Amino acid sequence: MGIFNVDGGIMKALGKVTDIICLSILFFICSIPIFTIGTAGTALYYTVNKVIRNDRGYIFKDYLTAFKDNFKQTTPVWILVLVLSVVLGMDIYLMSQWGKNGSKLGALVVVFLIMAVFLMAWTFYLFAYMARFENTRKQSMKNAALIAVANLGWTVLLIILGVAAAFALYVFPISILFVPGLFTLLESFVLEKVFWKYMSEEDRAAEMERNREFKN
Repeated sequence: MGIFNVDGGIMKALGKVTDIICLSILFFICSIPIFTIGTAGTALYYTVNKVIRNDRGYIFKDYLTAFKDNFKQTTPVWILVLVLSVVLGMDIYLMSQWGKNGSKLGALVVVFLIMAVFLMAWTFYLFAYMARFENTRKQSMKNAALIAVANLGWTVLLIILGVAAAFALYVFPISILFVPGLFTLLESFVLEKVFWKYMSEEDRAAEMERNREFKN
């Protein structure tokens, strides 16, 4: 069998790249209303993990299904994240301005920056968690925060990846065509390793069996 066969290595790699681009475009389109970004991110993580990593299903069908199924659950959570982001952004701006004017209150900018970084990390865990597990909103938010704190090493890596993705989008806006999917793929390698620790033996076995069935 040659590497250029349909089932060859190069063709599979090109297929994955195409899938990442298609998912990134889907994510961008579904994020345009802004209040749907959380749901779009949840659907993106679900589809990347299921289709790109484990070759189960179809990108368009699974993405749209996941978007529809998670809309009611994730939208209120995303609105909360959005409000917190705006508040923290305003606080950081005000504290930095006071610091420039010589006010000692300006030192509080460090506190708000730390809070903003944790909010970003919590968001990464939260919507991925909601994509992977069924739970109440309150319990999902709590579990995501606890997991983020309990795995600080991985959390720092996620923050670095997130900052790198944001920088790429800022410098090269056209990278919106592939950065969301690529970031989510890299993110999934970290988060799936973390989530695996919190899954029961039965859930792990079921997960492995599902992946085995589709790959065989």
